[in-house]
Amino acid sequence: MLNSPRKYTVLFVDDEPRITSALKAIFRREYAVLTANSGAQALQIMDSNTVDVLVSDQRMPNMLGHQLLAKASKRHPQTMRILLTGFMDKQAIVDSINDGEVYRFINKPWKNDAMREVIAEAALASEVDVASTPSETENSSALTSPTSADTVRRIRDQALLMMEQKQEIRHQIRRFCSDHDIMIYGTQSIQQAVAAATSRDAIGVAVIELSDNTAAALQTISLLKQARPELITIALTEDYDAATAVDLINHGQVFKYLAKPLDIGRFQSAIENAFTRHRFLKTQPVAKQRYRVQKPTGRLASGLQELVNKFLTTAH
Repeated sequence: MLNSPRKYTVLFVDDEPRITSALKAIFRREYAVLTANSGAQALQIMDSNTVDVLVSDQRMPNMLGHQLLAKASKRHPQTMRILLTGFMDKQAIVDSINDGEVYRFINKPWKNDAMREVIAEAALASEVDVASTPSETENSSALTSPTSADTVRRIRDQALLMMEQKQEIRHQIRRFCSDHDIMIYGTQSIQQAVAAATSRDAIGVAVIELSDNTAAALQTISLLKQARPELITIALTEDYDAATAVDLINHGQVFKYLAKPLDIGRFQSAIENAFTRHRFLKTQPVAKQRYRVQKPTGRLASGLQELVNKFLTTAH
């Protein structure tokens, strides 16, 4: 008799037992379901069980959902992390991107079919081994150590795409790239950004501002990620917005969401870690499953997708 395939393990976390009970009832046939009613309890469960997918509520006492995701990211990086939220706490959502590496945001009340689809994708992606991925702590320490020349050698021969309207910020980024021997491609339009990223394989990191036309910028980020899954995106903004942050992850899988004016130390750390992630994805193509995005819709997406396809055809 053949062995039945292993069920993926999903841990649902919510401070309301009725919600975790409901989620367990919905998913117990498809998954081995574990539940917790606090962040501390969830971490205890994860320390003693292999958890493939962690689905946590945001608003919980003592430890918020994004704080749990950040801790889980460091202690159990293999686990895919999803944040459930019915209250758009701006800073919490931003932190879950920058510190928790959330895979998806799901709004409450959730739709069963939509959640089922996201969890299924996350479960498959959890099989990708991330043990060889250097930690951000290691990368960041290299930036401030006396041997920072090693950082330059690791980044050299990489290229960065920049789409930024503010002259002061452009100059900051150009100075940084010059100091670290990074080739930079400055662009001023969506079409230029897509053209550069899809025709120059050396470009590993894109720094995209979220200007007045945020929707267009989001579509650009999403399409770039679809065309170049190994491309790592850092989004810059004058003012954080919760709904935009959700779209940046669900449709663009951005690596970092940073505020302007730039904190140059934080920016340096983000760039170094972004190039490290890019190199990992180039050498481990299967790992791209962990950073899949939802496809954009609408006329803008269709028009830009045609442009992407055009340049991909030309490049090959």
